Amino acid sequence: MKIDKEEYEAWRDHPVSQAVFAELRDLAESRKQMWISISWGSGDPDREKLAMLRGQAEGFAFLPNADHAKLFGESE
Repeated sequence: MKIDKEEYEAWRDHPVSQAVFAELRDLAESRKQMWISISWGSGDPDREKLAMLRGQAEGFAFLPNADHAKLFGESE
């Protein structure tokens, strides 16, 4: 299925999409704050836990920050 740039932008601008993006941004920020709390606050050197939190934060932030070219590898 091909999604052109205009369709993608309409989907991104839809209120439901915006609500999902806001939740994903909140989840990403909560993982960042957990990372800070664990690494800085408690000094916990558990690299696996910190890597998991960072990966989750990056994963949650990906879609809200992605444009058409980033997702589909083409620009129009």
